[in-house]
Amino acid sequence: MSRAARTAIRRGALALLGLGIALAPLQARPQGMQAPFDSTCPTGSLVDPAFRDAAVLMMRRLVVRAPGQTSDGAIRRTLSPAHVDASGRAWHHIAAYEANLGLIGALRIDPTLREEAGRWLRWQVRHLPVEGSDRGVLFDRWISADGREMTLCPPDIDPRHCRQIDATDSTIASMFLLAQAYLRHGGNADLLRDAAMQKAFDRAAATLATLQQPSGLTIAKLDHRVGYLMDAAEVAAGWRALAEIQQGVWAQPAVAQLSREREQRVRRGIEQALWQPRPGLWKVSDSDGAPDLQRWYPDAMAQAWPLLWGPASSAQTLQRSRAAWSQAAARWPDWPRRNVDPAGFWWPAAAVAAHCSGDTRSAVDWVARARAAWLRPDRPFAWPFQVSDLLWLLWLAEPGPPQAPLPEPAPRAPG
Repeated sequence: MSRAARTAIRRGALALLGLGIALAPLQARPQGMQAPFDSTCPTGSLVDPAFRDAAVLMMRRLVVRAPGQTSDGAIRRTLSPAHVDASGRAWHHIAAYEANLGLIGALRIDPTLREEAGRWLRWQVRHLPVEGSDRGVLFDRWISADGREMTLCPPDIDPRHCRQIDATDSTIASMFLLAQAYLRHGGNADLLRDAAMQKAFDRAAATLATLQQPSGLTIAKLDHRVGYLMDAAEVAAGWRALAEIQQGVWAQPAVAQLSREREQRVRRGIEQALWQPRPGLWKVSDSDGAPDLQRWYPDAMAQAWPLLWGPASSAQTLQRSRAAWSQAAARWPDWPRRNVDPAGFWWPAAAVAAHCSGDTRSAVDWVARARAAWLRPDRPFAWPFQVSDLLWLLWLAEPGPPQAPLPEPAPRAPG
């Protein structure tokens, strides 16, 4: 593709995202192909620079910019409202797990997002319960479209969506992983040395520790006592990230060692409680039998998680993980070319798993399909795209200078 063609595509991506605001100076980004967190899976350069930069811009657009409001600094799950009440008022869904994953991926491509990451970490800490059984658990929030109101339960919504969190264990782990990514990409360690921040992390770690079972696996939450494979893989990575912070920022080597031991307990639990030699697959949870690969989610997608989330504890585990994902993907040969999830979700993690397993052709096909859909001029990055998809999409992108100066979203005045 010619330079002129690339420039034209880049300008089109900026235009369709509606970010024609004051241009920021062109800044070179550091090169490197390090994964967003410690993983056996390599990064890639399958996402072209125009698509990459449009994704970074979308990350910026999802940040709530409402100075003076409690919602300021939060990160929406997607641009479109998730609920409209009886009066016609629109509400956006804020899910910490989704936002943390998206920022982890975006920081690798654009480290200047560390400012937004720092604000989002502060926002999470401000809204963490400090007492009781909910200590350290960040429930989902709902924010009005104008940013003026925030609640656990907007008017006229199904009560099941009130005071809700999908999983306590993986949400806490995702906050630890974001803090690690923030530091690795130039964030100020003093943010994490702040007394309120450190206490919040200590509370979250204590909550996560209470969820760990004798098997080493963690239950999803206190009122849902199931140890899931996908959660466990993320929790192991989270303990590893927290240990790095405890060791390097808080100078707590003994506490860091305890976190590393908890990581290893989780990884042993995955291998001992969830691996099934016949048929050579991972169980979805400690309460499930053999996985049914006719179900894309969770059964088939769960096979990718031990491969993606962290270094394998042994060559045997790595070999098992690659073979398990390859077996699952073979049951769904069309997954790169259509959304096979009945709920319609994109599952870009499948593309990373494919690339990690040597099936780069499938990853390339998935990226091409996502590009065509997510860069539509009329509805860019439309639902069911969600912010966490950026972790995996940008895993397959190479950091580098943007194709054009990046516009910075201006703060929006209330009202």
